Amino acid sequence: MKTVFPRLFAVVALISIGWFSHGFFPQSSEKPATPGQRPGFPGRPSMGGAGYAGMKSEEVVPVEVSSTLLAIIRERVRSSGILEPEREVSLLSRVEGTVDKVSVVEGQKVSKGQLLCAIDQEELHIAADLALIELQQAQANLNRLEGLASSGDSSKETVENARFAMQRAKAGHDRALIDLGHSQPSVLFDSVVVRRGIEPGQYVRVGDELFTYADFEPLRVRIFLPESEVTDIEKGQRCVLRTESDGPIVTEGVIERISPVIDRTSLTVEVLVVFPEAAVNLRPGAFVHIDVITRTLENRMIIPRKALALRGNRSVVFRLLDDETVQEVEVITGFENDSIVVIEEGLGIGDRLVVQGIDKLKDRSKVSVYRSIPVEVDELTVEPMSVPENPLKLR
Repeated sequence: MKTVFPRLFAVVALISIGWFSHGFFPQSSEKPATPGQRPGFPGRPSMGGAGYAGMKSEEVVPVEVSSTLLAIIRERVRSSGILEPEREVSLLSRVEGTVDKVSVVEGQKVSKGQLLCAIDQEELHIAADLALIELQQAQANLNRLEGLASSGDSSKETVENARFAMQRAKAGHDRALIDLGHSQPSVLFDSVVVRRGIEPGQYVRVGDELFTYADFEPLRVRIFLPESEVTDIEKGQRCVLRTESDGPIVTEGVIERISPVIDRTSLTVEVLVVFPEAAVNLRPGAFVHIDVITRTLENRMIIPRKALALRGNRSVVFRLLDDETVQEVEVITGFENDSIVVIEEGLGIGDRLVVQGIDKLKDRSKVSVYRSIPVEVDELTVEPMSVPENPLKLR
């Protein structure tokens, strides 16, 4: 029994050594590892060489682009105000009485001298007749006293008093005739009836409003500008009117008057702008936006404002190249507004620039253009031009 156990232990040890040796040292019949596969671990890629190179690729940025545009630029001063008529009259009653007739309605066009209404004239006729009688009596008394004075039967003072009495009677008669005329008021100038304040049968007193009429041709707007902006405008300068801030142009006009003084309260200067044809589409009282054209710049290269980016203290754009990469270009800018920027140096006519996706770009970034859009311009401030035969003659 003592010899059996040592022999059994030796056999077990030999078997264990053989099994472990097989696991660490595979037989030559095992298939070699394929490229990119770690030896001894089937199906798992190698962590070096071409396996990593295939896992990384350069990011392609989707962008929207637009092209540079040659244009005429019109600089402007902007303001707003209320349309008002050239002239407006509120007609008040000069006499007292009952309205016999009303000849016009609101909104009706009327001509100079046209009758508006008639107020009861019966009492006014009586007053005029009495005034005439008093005038005739005074005239007769004066004639009588002048005859007596020639024969020495009347004093010079008596004759002078009679003459004054006759003059007072004449003034009273004239006033009665004027009141009679005021009972039939008429229009002072070609206009439109804005408001009618009476009806037939209504009793009116002196000072009651009868009508309001106004001249709509032209309409005008009072705008108030800071002193710094008034230096760029002058009488006769072109202006345009819009009903919305950046809406279509409704009509054009000119500056008629510039106040010579500055308002102490608002520190602004009043400018009167006249629009001869505004009444065709607009009414007095409308709130409108006014653009005053101050200067015109020709042969200017423009880009969309959103194509411009700031890199520190530099203004840059990203120009699209033929190999579908972008080039960061520093530019010098000029005039600009809410939608466009004038480029003085750095770009050429027809250059395509990124306008959407700029934040993700750097010089030589790879891009994919998903849309090309035109430069959005305001029809007043920007007028596209054709490219000249000699692009060097731009200014």
